[in-house]
Amino acid sequence: MKDYIWLLIGGAVLIVLAVLIVYFVYRRKRTDRIGVKGEKKVAGILKRWALLQNYKVINDLYLPLYDKTTQIDHVVIGFFGMIVIETKNMGGEVYGNPKEKNWTHIMGNQKHSLYNPVMQNQAHIDCIRHWLAKENIYNISIDNVVVFANNRVQLYLTKSDAVIIKLKFLKKLLHKSKYDKDRDVDVDRLYNALMKHRVTDKALIARHNQDVEEMAKNKR
Repeated sequence: MKDYIWLLIGGAVLIVLAVLIVYFVYRRKRTDRIGVKGEKKVAGILKRWALLQNYKVINDLYLPLYDKTTQIDHVVIGFFGMIVIETKNMGGEVYGNPKEKNWTHIMGNQKHSLYNPVMQNQAHIDCIRHWLAKENIYNISIDNVVVFANNRVQLYLTKSDAVIIKLKFLKKLLHKSKYDKDRDVDVDRLYNALMKHRVTDKALIARHNQDVEEMAKNKR
């Protein structure tokens, strides 16, 4: 009888563990899908605009960074220079100061720390400049833009010169006169320079994504 009871308890524990594993795997995959969905929305707008302007767009660009890699959501290359875009696809409320390292994201009853996407994207820009310099390309104007792809997110941010917008304002931003100016930038040269150093090794990319997941877990 006792053995039977312990078997029942053990079975119940295994069922609970299996349910928890399925839940966390599902939640992680759902979060990944949400992020990808947001990037696809931005990529679609950039693609249509770039075709009209004869510009180039690189999405999901991985570049070497020291002994690791960094992932850049979107790079637009035009005669004006470049736009580097970091996409965030989250709902709820976001509080922060563009000059401070950590922001706060509140979703329902959950509160999380969010690494400042402006600083995150500036690191991407610095990395791009490094690899452009390797190709003897300097003095390129590069704009730092952060786009929140979920238009329902509420942003409570300290005013600054940083460009932080919701998706619905992206088209308006792209139609600013500054992006029509011809600064004699060689679009193909910049594009080929970045593609030359692009990381395509699946193992390195997988390791990068795993590192990002671990950092996200540690912040929760």
